[in-house]
Amino acid sequence: MRSQRGSSQRKTWTAAAPGRLARLCSAGIRFPRLVVLGWLIAAVAVTVAVPSLPSVVERSSSAFLPEDAPTLNTLHRMDEAFGSGRTESFVYVVFSNSDGLRAADVRAYRKLVRALQADEVRVSDVQHFVGNKDARRQLVSDDGEAAYMVVGLTSGVGSPGSERDVHWLRDEVAQVPVPPGTTTHVTGDAAMITDLTTEVNAASVRITVISALLLIMILLIIYRRLTTVVITVVTIGVALACARGVLAWAGEQGLALSTYTDAFVTAIVLGAGTDYCVFLISRFREAYGRSDDPMAAVRESATRVGPALLASAGTVIVAASCLGFTKLAIFSTTGPPMAICVAVTVAVSLTFTPALMVWFGPRIGPARAPAPTSAWSRVGQLVARRPARVLLVGAAVLVALAAFLPTMVISYDQRNSQPEGTPSNQGLEVLEEHYPRNETLPDYLLVESPRDMRNPKDLAVLNELSREVAKVDGVTGVRSITQPAGKPLKPASIARQLKRLAEGFGRASDGLEEGQPGLERLSSGSTQLADAIDQVAGGADRARDGVNRLVDGTTDLAGGLGRAAENTESAAQGARRLQRGAATLATGLQTAHDQVSVAVDGIGMIVQALNRDLLCTADPVCHRAREGLTEIHRGLKNELLPGLQKAADGAARIASGQGRLAEGLDRLAAGLDQAQRGADRIAGGQRLLRTRLGQMADGTSQIADNADAFAPGIEELIDQTSRLTENLRRSESYLNRVNRQADSPEAGGFYLPASALRDERFAYAREVFLSPDGRVARIQVTGDTDPLSPDGLRRFEEVQETAETALDQTRLADATVSGTGAAGLGADLNRYLLDDAKLVLMAVLLVVLLVLIITLRSLAAPLYLLVSVALSCAAALGLTTLVFQSLLGHDIQFAVPVITFVLLVAVGADYNILLMSRMRENGTTLTRAKVAEAVTLTGPVITSAGIIFASTFIAILTSPVITLAQTGFAVATGLLLDTFVVRSLIVPACAALLENHNWWPASATRRRGSTTTAPSPAAS
Repeated sequence: MRSQRGSSQRKTWTAAAPGRLARLCSAGIRFPRLVVLGWLIAAVAVTVAVPSLPSVVERSSSAFLPEDAPTLNTLHRMDEAFGSGRTESFVYVVFSNSDGLRAADVRAYRKLVRALQADEVRVSDVQHFVGNKDARRQLVSDDGEAAYMVVGLTSGVGSPGSERDVHWLRDEVAQVPVPPGTTTHVTGDAAMITDLTTEVNAASVRITVISALLLIMILLIIYRRLTTVVITVVTIGVALACARGVLAWAGEQGLALSTYTDAFVTAIVLGAGTDYCVFLISRFREAYGRSDDPMAAVRESATRVGPALLASAGTVIVAASCLGFTKLAIFSTTGPPMAICVAVTVAVSLTFTPALMVWFGPRIGPARAPAPTSAWSRVGQLVARRPARVLLVGAAVLVALAAFLPTMVISYDQRNSQPEGTPSNQGLEVLEEHYPRNETLPDYLLVESPRDMRNPKDLAVLNELSREVAKVDGVTGVRSITQPAGKPLKPASIARQLKRLAEGFGRASDGLEEGQPGLERLSSGSTQLADAIDQVAGGADRARDGVNRLVDGTTDLAGGLGRAAENTESAAQGARRLQRGAATLATGLQTAHDQVSVAVDGIGMIVQALNRDLLCTADPVCHRAREGLTEIHRGLKNELLPGLQKAADGAARIASGQGRLAEGLDRLAAGLDQAQRGADRIAGGQRLLRTRLGQMADGTSQIADNADAFAPGIEELIDQTSRLTENLRRSESYLNRVNRQADSPEAGGFYLPASALRDERFAYAREVFLSPDGRVARIQVTGDTDPLSPDGLRRFEEVQETAETALDQTRLADATVSGTGAAGLGADLNRYLLDDAKLVLMAVLLVVLLVLIITLRSLAAPLYLLVSVALSCAAALGLTTLVFQSLLGHDIQFAVPVITFVLLVAVGADYNILLMSRMRENGTTLTRAKVAEAVTLTGPVITSAGIIFASTFIAILTSPVITLAQTGFAVATGLLLDTFVVRSLIVPACAALLENHNWWPASATRRRGSTTTAPSPAAS
């Protein structure tokens, strides 16, 4: 009963396949000439009529990053704020001469600048040093042996326009005559991608030739029949020509292609096409050996192997198509073309190859039955006897290799992914030789504020931001509006301003100390002045008494000329003493006035200096001292000085008047006769003299009183001046301490007035680091490691985080901070890579699982098949990490893991489908003997296919492009591991352990209705 059901199930499985494939394969079997001729014509037609694939790739390849990449958006906004608004990428033109650049080099430099500025279509901006001394200091090396210019291009990095523009720029540079010994280079991101494209295209022909030679050699070794090799090579040739033609046509219609498309297409078509031919021919030889009927053998080959080929091709097609949903161009432009090529290849293989086998079937010959002692028979028997041990050993090998996978370091450096001798790498070597590290690969921070930042407070925030960024580990230089040369502006440092103020206080203190002796002399002079005034007052009183007596004597003149003569002589002597006293008083008063005037001027200068000092206004002690000193200055200037001057003038007039009086008295003594005749006039004059002497006595008394009060005021001034000197000394000491603390990296003292930005000396910094409207500030950051290295990416992220933190709780908290530059490119690549990897991982695993479920019509087998393939991929990537990273010193290029995963999971599933399909041919009944039989029959075929497929990727190892070499190594080792470990040991061991449970839940349904034994191997 069970045997009958098993036979019925086998008929259902095997009968369904011919019906599904009949329409596809019948034409090749029934009309072989027509099919062969049709495919040959198609191959020739697409080759002639459709442009070559490399030329289409050059016109249709996408940009390196998506248009909405944060780095590109920031670059566009930066260009709008500081450039023309049309820049999409930058390149560097480098002039170098080991003997030093001369005037002829500068003329060539200027000529190139004019030529580039004339082409506004390709060139959006040229940053050069012509006519700009500040730019010259930056763009010309310190040793004077190199100079460069920054050229902005209107095409994006990695786009076809960028490649054309780079080639055009190099032609322009080559046309500029330079002196002997001077070399020119064009480098930068766009130039590096262009050189990478050139290397990939140059390697494609070599890869194709090597792959073809390896295929022919391996086929000859395996089959030892020229006919088999011819059928395979012709099939691959037709498939490759048609696939490339279809891709070129699709590229013309808008399908995005990349520089890697051609290399991967060649490998995929060669490997897959050869595998499909090997599977068909091997099954044909097996069937032909049993029936001796070539037509029947061809039909059995197509119908038996066809479903497995369609399923395996479907896994590759769908898995590769998943790459079309990724963001990175290297994936999205590689996956869909691979899917198209596999579809074309499987179509050719299922029609063109059977047609050739119809013609050359007898020459292919039958296959010999596997001997019981053959290697694959022994492997099958080992798996059947010890499945658990075989599974453990195989899994242990894969796990050991996969253990290196966590140590993988992803690299985004396009410089290291190409040969050292490319033009862009040569240019970078020149720059690194003559300029600080990463001079031309800086990162940029863009601070965008909703308001104008050209004010002292916002500039202070930007300065603090620059200082914080400079503290990030790995940052070697920061340039911004507050430190355009990479160092803080000294005139804007508050520490420097405090130092200058402290020096002013020191000079003021010294001036006060120097004026102290003058004040002491003034105090001593004021005491002497008071004594002299007292003497003048006494003399004035005596003079007044004498005049009174003179008046009395003159009145009694008639009474006695003798008494008149005596009194006149006495009066003359008193007048002379009064004259001498008044003259002395006038001299003392004038001296006092002059000394006080000098002191008042010195105090006035101190008051003016303190009034201009903002810190003194803020310091209460200094402020009170300044007010006291101001009051002293006002009293001295407005009261004391005028009083002294008036007293001096009065005393001078008294001295002059008394001189005349003495002369009159002398004349009076000389001639009493005249005195008698003028007695009346003398009496009147004497009365007037008495009045004047009374006024003088009163004025002198007032002066004496003021002089007595002036001396204590001078003493108080001396005391206040001493205290002011002491306070100024303390202020100077305090400001010096503050200066020493503020003038340190940890302090943020900064003050730059907005007016400084209008200074012509600030023009270059203003143009480079601050937008015309003041709302966008640019900060340039350089580091000590390659910006595209893991350390460079870490530094870029940390710099952004530090900048955002520095703006928190400040006036610019509402500003936005974004980054761009070389490390920004790597950061975006890393971000997109993680997103794309997650998408591809989930999508490919799910798609492959669904294809396995549909093909094998079970759930159990697809699950462990998928796990085994994933483990094989991890082992291949671990081995690649061990070889390239640990032994050869090359980090793994970012595209390698994803492309390797897609290819290995899809192609590995192919081989498992072929193996499991062979097991499934006997229905849902599976024993360990059937597993051993399947291993024995498929081992040589799948192993040959795996070696052939791996050889096509081994050919990629000859590429000088490290990305291709690493991918080729990873895929080749993965295919070999999958062939010799997964397909030969792990999968058969799992199948042997599960037996009928492989087809769960279908096997469970079958077992409920039957308990009979499974059919024998001969039944198949």
